[in-house]
Amino acid sequence: MLRCEQNTIIFLINNDRYSIEVEIHDGHYNVEREEEMVEEIETATEVKKDCLCFIEIVVHKDDTSKELLEWGSRVSSANSRPPNPQ
Repeated sequence: MLRCEQNTIIFLINNDRYSIEVEIHDGHYNVEREEEMVEEIETATEVKKDCLCFIEIVVHKDDTSKELLEWGSRVSSANSRPPNPQ
């Protein structure tokens, strides 16, 4: 993208602590403020409109599917078992 001089805006949607990580192993993660995200979007669409921009957007930590919660619980259980050599 840089080599081709693309002026792309890439958004990473982060549900406030990476739910999959929280479901497997909870720990401290950075939390961004909404005001910071608004500032970054304004910068990407105005001041840096001729640049490649990467913006991480943090949404509420509970903004996840029931299926992800169930899968995370199964992975967490599997991670706590001893290895199963085959």
